[in-house]
Amino acid sequence: MTASSSVVKLTARTALKNNWLKAIAACMSVISVFIIISGIASLVSFVGGDIAAYICEAVLGFLLLLPLCHGLIRFFWRLLFGADDSPLSVFYFFSGKAEYLRAMHIITALCLRLVFFGIILYIPALIVDIFGGVKIYDLIPLWTSNLYYLSLFLKTVAAVLLFFIMLRYYAAPILSVADEDMDAAEAVHMSSVIYKRTMLDFIYLFFSFLGWLLLSLTVIPIIFAMPYFMASVCVHTRFAVAEYNSFEELKRN
Repeated sequence: MTASSSVVKLTARTALKNNWLKAIAACMSVISVFIIISGIASLVSFVGGDIAAYICEAVLGFLLLLPLCHGLIRFFWRLLFGADDSPLSVFYFFSGKAEYLRAMHIITALCLRLVFFGIILYIPALIVDIFGGVKIYDLIPLWTSNLYYLSLFLKTVAAVLLFFIMLRYYAAPILSVADEDMDAAEAVHMSSVIYKRTMLDFIYLFFSFLGWLLLSLTVIPIIFAMPYFMASVCVHTRFAVAEYNSFEELKRN
């Protein structure tokens, strides 16, 4: 068992104690880029329709926002070890080709897994949607009238399962920035291994932030919740890695 959520949060608050303004500024950089991308997608929707807007948002999110988020993870990881980085260091992975490609390797590895598991889990709902289509409904309305609710149920189940499946990779981006010699495949694998030992601890930590996440829906609290959450996840991962290394050392001895 890793450190409790209360210990993780206390350690995170300690790390943020004299760095709140920098942490908020770093998070605001990411939030600002997200807003800009959403605005661009909205403009595209006027010209090319909703599908073009979704494609634009997905491409810009993948190529710009996710590497920026990876830089934000790096910022908070280094903050835990006393680094005095500027908030603009969240753009670290845009500083050169090698850095950008390194970020994209781990991002691509995780996105491919998200798409793969997402397709598999949503297939039942898609099949139900096909049978609930207008043309089929006109032919056999008696048994297709309630397929909407079945589809909604299947999509909800798929979303929950996908969420918990992807949680196993929560440590991969952090491991990638913690060890620059670790490739994407190794980071993903190590995250899965660590998650087996820390699953319940991380899930409990995540849901302990549920109140903060709900408050963040009102927008303003997110500038405080986001740094707190990011720092806590990094602290938890540091404890998890230390516990894993200790366990491996005991096995060798």
